[in-house]
Amino acid sequence: MENPAIFSDGTRDTTEALQKLLDGCGYVYLPQGRYIISEPLMIYGGTCLRLAPQATVRLADGSNCMMLVTDPAKESRDITVEGGVWDGNCSAQVRCSDPEHYFYGTALQFRNTFDLTVRDLTVKDPEAFAIQISDSERFTVENITFDFNMMRPNMDGVHVQGRARNGYIRNIKGATNDDLVALNCDDGLNGSVYQGDIENIEVDGVFSDNGYTAVRLLSCGSRMRNVKISNIFGTYRFNGVSFTHHDIIPSAPVWFDNITLDGIFVSKAQQTYKTEYDINARDSTDAAYGEGINDWGVRTQAIIWFAKGVKCGNVTLRNIHRLEEAQTEAVTIDIEPNVEIERLYIQDVTQRFVNCPEMPLIRNRGEVKKLITHAID
Repeated sequence: MENPAIFSDGTRDTTEALQKLLDGCGYVYLPQGRYIISEPLMIYGGTCLRLAPQATVRLADGSNCMMLVTDPAKESRDITVEGGVWDGNCSAQVRCSDPEHYFYGTALQFRNTFDLTVRDLTVKDPEAFAIQISDSERFTVENITFDFNMMRPNMDGVHVQGRARNGYIRNIKGATNDDLVALNCDDGLNGSVYQGDIENIEVDGVFSDNGYTAVRLLSCGSRMRNVKISNIFGTYRFNGVSFTHHDIIPSAPVWFDNITLDGIFVSKAQQTYKTEYDINARDSTDAAYGEGINDWGVRTQAIIWFAKGVKCGNVTLRNIHRLEEAQTEAVTIDIEPNVEIERLYIQDVTQRFVNCPEMPLIRNRGEVKKLITHAID
């Protein structure tokens, strides 16, 4: 196998050379350097791709494509991607929805996988999603840092779509311009809606300052069950955790069951606009969704949000603690109209507002059939 160091000077296109290394499967190591690619690299089952901490794979200007993909036509087993920096170079890319040249903006996409591990790496400036996983079983995503310039909307972090089961997502850090972690049973993928249940997932450790939403849950036609979300820290413009459907498929059934939130230490992000990142986040969000939406999110969107029309079985909210320093009207737990929750258990929840009047801890305009509370202040 050729020494990949000869491709690492950052002055030439290394796509073909790197693909030849990956075609051999097994263990592939990229030493320190800068690797320019202009087409997606395909990674196959039985491959461990490891980058040195100082190694960067960068998408060439105008490539308008993903960076690393699996073959969705067949199951890929035992893939590991770890280390280095994956730079999507979003300022020099353009999204395209043409079926022949579809590029929504995903950097690393893993479809139809079994025993997938993605760890110890940084994703920088993707055009949209940083890491996208779908139709996958037994996956681990851990120790991931996001370094985003916030120039684009829909810049998700770890975006999981159904079918997905038996997954572990931990130690996710950095601000994104959409959900840091999204678990979406039903969502668009390559111009189509993909559906499938999501079950047996743990999210442990999300850290962000001026993030968008920490964890978004979505069901609209498929079921989500047995999900534990723990140790969410930081400040967010929209939500800490959201239960949503977004009418992906109008009138499709929505179902969440056995969802546990344990350890949510979240408040609203103050909008000072002192940094380029803060300004880009506001401007790109407003450009996509309407002027003032960014500040509206800070002002009104709850820490834990049950969107209108959501249906739930058993939900547990435990160890929710909010120290609010932003100017906001957002309540801590918001249950919107036409929400149904069969059993809601709330334990050890506190809030304190420093710079604005205190808002209600819970606003319930839906139906909670059985509510159990303990130590709420």
